[in-house]
Amino acid sequence: MVDKTGKTAPTQAGAGAEDILDPADLAAAELALDDLFASARTAAPAPLPEALEQAILSEAAAMQAAILERQAAGSDRAAQSTEAGSGIFAGLRDLMAGLGGWPALGGLATASAAGLWIGLAPPAFLPDPVSLAGIELSEDSLPYDSYDLAMVLSEEME
Repeated sequence: MVDKTGKTAPTQAGAGAEDILDPADLAAAELALDDLFASARTAAPAPLPEALEQAILSEAAAMQAAILERQAAGSDRAAQSTEAGSGIFAGLRDLMAGLGGWPALGGLATASAAGLWIGLAPPAFLPDPVSLAGIELSEDSLPYDSYDLAMVLSEEME
């Protein structure tokens, strides 16, 4: 085997000409493997012990009850918040709940900051958005070759 550098790859330790299967042995091994897969597909699964089945069902019932309890508490809190106030904080709370809470707001802020950064300083493989907008910045368009406010104001005062 040859890699991209032109060097030969190391062989497996102990592998020699005697370890290579001939085509007849390889076909027999594939048939044996196919037979094993077929028997595994048709075999009935082992029965689940009764104690394990009861433990799984009781834990599932407890989890369902806890989920229903949390949903009921959440709907009670939502009803109380709509009754409690309709000010700016209630609106922000509803907005946060609609967005998905603090984790979603953190992701939104991160994506916004990354988008702003890529827009202001695009990577070399992206086109410059200023040139795409058709704006040509030249030395003539900038006052006195800089944006120095003191210089602009001093010229206007004369």
